[in-house]
Amino acid sequence: MSAPYFFAAGIFSVVYWPHLPAVPVVLLLMLGGFLLHYCWPSFSVLLLGIVYGFFWGHYTLGHQLPDELTATDITIVGEIYSIPVRDDRRVQFKLRLDEASTNLKLQKLRLSWYGEEVFPEPGQVWQLQVRLRRPRGYVNPGGFDYQAWLLQQGFSATGYVRASPQNRLIEHRWSFDRLRYQLQQKMINSNFNEDAQALMSALTIGDRSLISNDLWYRLSLLGVIHLLVVSGLHIGFVAAMGYVAGSLLARCFTLLCRPMNLCRPMNLCRPMNARYSGAVLSLVFALSYSALAGFSLPTQRALIMVMVALVALLANRYIGRAMIFGLALAGVALIDPLAIMGAGFWLSFGAVAGLLWLVPVVKHVPKWQLFFRVQWLMFLLLILPLAFWQLPVAWFSPLVNSIAIPWISFLVVPLCLFGVVMIPLSPAMAEWLWWLAGKQLEGFVTLTAKLAVPAWLPLYPPWPMTGMSLLLMVCIVGLVLLPRGIPGRYLSIPLAIALFCLPSGRQELLTVTVLDVGQGLSIVVQTRKHTLVYDTGPGHAKSYDAGSALVAPFLRKGDVTGLDTLVVSHSDNDHAGGIAGLMRHYSPAMWLAGSPAVEETVSAPEQCRAGQFWAWDGVEFRILHPADAGEKNNNNHSCVLAITYLDQVILVPGDIDATVERRLLPELQQIQAGKKHFVLLAAPHHGSNTSSSQQFLEVTNPQQVVFSTGHRHHFGHPAEPVVQRYLKRGATLWNTAEQGAITFRWQKNGEFSTTAQRTHARRYWF
Repeated sequence: MSAPYFFAAGIFSVVYWPHLPAVPVVLLLMLGGFLLHYCWPSFSVLLLGIVYGFFWGHYTLGHQLPDELTATDITIVGEIYSIPVRDDRRVQFKLRLDEASTNLKLQKLRLSWYGEEVFPEPGQVWQLQVRLRRPRGYVNPGGFDYQAWLLQQGFSATGYVRASPQNRLIEHRWSFDRLRYQLQQKMINSNFNEDAQALMSALTIGDRSLISNDLWYRLSLLGVIHLLVVSGLHIGFVAAMGYVAGSLLARCFTLLCRPMNLCRPMNLCRPMNARYSGAVLSLVFALSYSALAGFSLPTQRALIMVMVALVALLANRYIGRAMIFGLALAGVALIDPLAIMGAGFWLSFGAVAGLLWLVPVVKHVPKWQLFFRVQWLMFLLLILPLAFWQLPVAWFSPLVNSIAIPWISFLVVPLCLFGVVMIPLSPAMAEWLWWLAGKQLEGFVTLTAKLAVPAWLPLYPPWPMTGMSLLLMVCIVGLVLLPRGIPGRYLSIPLAIALFCLPSGRQELLTVTVLDVGQGLSIVVQTRKHTLVYDTGPGHAKSYDAGSALVAPFLRKGDVTGLDTLVVSHSDNDHAGGIAGLMRHYSPAMWLAGSPAVEETVSAPEQCRAGQFWAWDGVEFRILHPADAGEKNNNNHSCVLAITYLDQVILVPGDIDATVERRLLPELQQIQAGKKHFVLLAAPHHGSNTSSSQQFLEVTNPQQVVFSTGHRHHFGHPAEPVVQRYLKRGATLWNTAEQGAITFRWQKNGEFSTTAQRTHARRYWF
C-alpha cells in the first residue's frame, strides 16, 4: 500500500535538487533501486521515483532552446494547438513544431503575435519567422515560478512572431482543440453578458482566458472559483452521470431481453451487467469531458482518480481509499513531477483527502445536515494550504458553496454539456440550453457581486507565517476535527489565542530587497515595524502587472499586513505599471510620487519633494530630489531617496540622468562630510549610459551596486562602460537579471549580509 506514496515522494523530491546528476550517475541509482527491491522495498521504490524525476528533468531541459540562439530569428513550421488568447495588443498561442521544420530539438513554443489583423486558430499549420528566448522567469521570495510553469507545460521556448514575408498559412488540420475553439466562438457570440460567456466557456471547455481579473478575484474571495472552471468536482460529477446512465441502459436492455429470449430457442440476447456497463460509460464520460477541457492539470488529477476506481471496479477488485489516493498521487507525479510546487496541487489533494477520510466520520448525521457539515469540514481543512501559499481565506465559502455546488453542478454544468451534445443534432435546441445556462450564470454573477467580505475580516492570516504558526494551525484544525466522543476540542481555543501572540518573524533591524521584476524597478525596505515600497515594477498588459504578481506576494511572504509608505519615482511604466495591482492588496498610509502624471487609483499621491524626512525604528528616510516640478525629462522627475542607518547610507535614485546627478553632488558631499558612507546604491536608470557619471561615482563611491534589469533586454542595460566605471572603484556588482531578487540584511552593529535568490533557492531548471 505504501509503494505509490514512496514513488510519488521520490519524484517530487527532485523538485528541490539544485542540480541534476549526470546520466551515468542516474543509471547507477536506477540499478541500485532494482537491487534493493527484495531487501528494502520501500527505499527501492523511493529511489526509483527519484530516478524517474532525474530522467524527466534531463529530458525536459534537453529540448529547450540553446542559450546561444536566444534573441535570434528562426524560421519554423508548426501546428497551433490549444485556444489562442487575445488582448488589446496581441494574440498569444501555442505551437507544436513539426519535426522536419528545424534541426533543433524543440517541441512546443509559446508565442505572441502583435497586430490586429492576425487571427491564428487551432489546427492551422503555419510557417513563421520567430524570435525566441529560452524559458525563463523572475525569481523572488514568494513569487510565482513562471519558468517552472513553462517546464510543466512542455515549452521549449517563448517568443514572438516577426513581421516577415515568410509568414504564411500552409494548411488546416482537424484537431480536438479546433472543436474547442469553435465552441468558444459560439459562446462569445451568445446573447448574454461577458461574465456569463466567460464562465460558460470555463465550465464547458476549460478556457479561463475570458474571465476578467476582477471577476476571478471576487469569486476566489467567496471560495467558489473551483466551481466555475473544469475541476475535479465536475469530472467526478460527469463520471457519476455516466455511471448512472450506463447502469440504467443495462437494466433497460436486460428487461427487453427477457421476453425476446422466451420466444427463441437460442439465447441470442444476453442481459448486461449494470455495474460493468456503468463503469465503462462513466470512464467514457470522464475521458470525453477531460478532452473537452483540454486535459488541463486539475482534470488530469481527477481523471486519474476516477480511472483507478473504475478499473478496480471492472477488474472486480477491492481497492481501499488509501490505495486509490496513493495511486492518484503517483499518477500525477508521473505526468507532472513539478505539480507539488503549485497551490492547486495541495488544495485539490487536500479536498480529496477530506472527502475520503473526514466525510465518513460524519456520515451518521441526517442527510440534510451532511452536505452542510462537509462544507465546514472542507473549509477548516483547506485553511492550512491557503495560509501556507498566502492565498486569501474565503470566509463565506461554507455558506456560498452550500448554495453554489448544487446550483452549478446539477443545473448549469449539465445544460452546458447537453448543449454541446445537441449542436450536431439540433443547433436551435443547443442554443436554448446554453441560453438557460447563461441566464443562470448571469444571475450567479449578480448575486456574488452583492456579497462583500467585511473589512474587519482579514483576507490573509494576521500572524507571521513561521514554522511555529503552521504547527499551531495544524494542531487547531486537528483538535476541531476530532471525532465525537474524544475529549480535547476545547484546547483549540488557547492555541488560537497563542497564534495572535506569536512574535513577528522579522528579526533584522533593516532589510532592503531589490526585487526581480525584469526591465523595471521595485525595492522593498523593511524596518522592525514598518515597510516601504519604492516603485512597483512594470505592467505589461491588462492581465499582468508586477504589483499584484510579484510585489504583493513578496510582502505577504514577509508577513507584511500593512504598507506604511509607497514611493513611485516617476510615471514610466517600468516603475509605475504595477500601482493598481499592488493597491488591490495593500493601501499605503502614505503615497509619494515624483511625476505629476502618475496614475491615480484609490487616492491621489502626494508630490515627492526634496527635504521630506521621516524616521522608523532608528532608520532615517530623506527625499533628496526633485526640488521642483520643472524637469523636462520625465526620468528626472524621479524621487531620489536616501536611507540612513548608523553611519551607512542606501541611495535609491530612480531614473535620474547625469544632469541631476551633478545637481545632487553638494548634498551628497554634505552626507559624506557627516562621516557617512554609501554602502548600497540602486544604479541610476538601470545602469544606462546616461547615468552613473564619473563625478557621481567619485562622491558616492558605493560598496554595493544593484542593477535592476531584464535578462538580455533590447535596451542592453547595464551598459558596459558603466559597469567598468563601478568595477574600477572596487564596487561589488549585482544584477537581478542574473541573480534574481537581491536582499541586504543589517544587524545591530551595522554589519550586513547579502542573499541572491537564484543562489539561495537554487532549482535545477535555473
